[in-house]
Amino acid sequence: MKRKLGFSILSIVLVLVLLVGCSGQGTETSTDENDSQSETSGELVDGTYLVKDPVSDRGNYPMAIMEVVDGEISSFEYVEILADLGEEKNESNYNYAEGLAVIANLNEQFNEKKDINQVDFDAVTGATHTKENFKRIVNELLDKAAKGEAYEPVYKDGVYTATAEEPSHGWLGEVKIVVKHGQIVGLDYYEYAVEDMEGSRVVFDEDDKPVTGDDGKPVTEEVQISAGDRKSKENYAYLDSLEVMKKMQKLIIDNNGLDNLDVDSVTGATSTRTTIIELVEKALDGAKL
Repeated sequence: MKRKLGFSILSIVLVLVLLVGCSGQGTETSTDENDSQSETSGELVDGTYLVKDPVSDRGNYPMAIMEVVDGEISSFEYVEILADLGEEKNESNYNYAEGLAVIANLNEQFNEKKDINQVDFDAVTGATHTKENFKRIVNELLDKAAKGEAYEPVYKDGVYTATAEEPSHGWLGEVKIVVKHGQIVGLDYYEYAVEDMEGSRVVFDEDDKPVTGDDGKPVTEEVQISAGDRKSKENYAYLDSLEVMKKMQKLIIDNNGLDNLDVDSVTGATSTRTTIIELVEKALDGAKL
């Protein structure tokens, strides 16, 4: 009886020893993996790195730039830009205070901690979409920095403008382009009336949809246009032209210029499209580095 009890105790001791040994080996392996991941994430190549998202349907987009010196992040800035103004969202042009507070807080945290995993995304409530964009873009920047895919500016920073040589049907085209960090961040193409004249506009219903007649065409009404008025749906009935202006703005900002621009992706209002391209080319003449 005593012999059987002795064997039982010995067996239990051996099992415990084996379990402790296996547990220790597992912990060491995990530590090695964490060290390896830490070293990989810390290997940043010196340079400037930039990520710019496409212009959204709401006419704004995020952009971030990061500088790496001696393998460390020396500066970082995340902004959200209004495409028609080329301005960063601020209290004077954007009325969503929570969104501005989130942007400021996330910038402050990341510049201090230099580690996206240590950023407290719940420190300021609201602006969920901004938080998602911030995290994604920071990771894209870190990936570029790890690969050494440095950013080279294309244009000289500044504001560039151009005006059409003559009006078309009483409207004169102009373009204003804003460049920051060598990127086209804002583009505003517009046409204004050179004289007082009569025009027409499409009638819209309560849901802001065009009212159509029995012939299936939009119903229009006459309007009085004053010299200096900008062309809009309030004074111009050819809506395709207005839509082309919006699409070309997005296309050129996203493409950062006219090089290899997929012009055929924008259909309709060929004359408007051609004028925009000509004026953008004229405005950017001499702006390239």
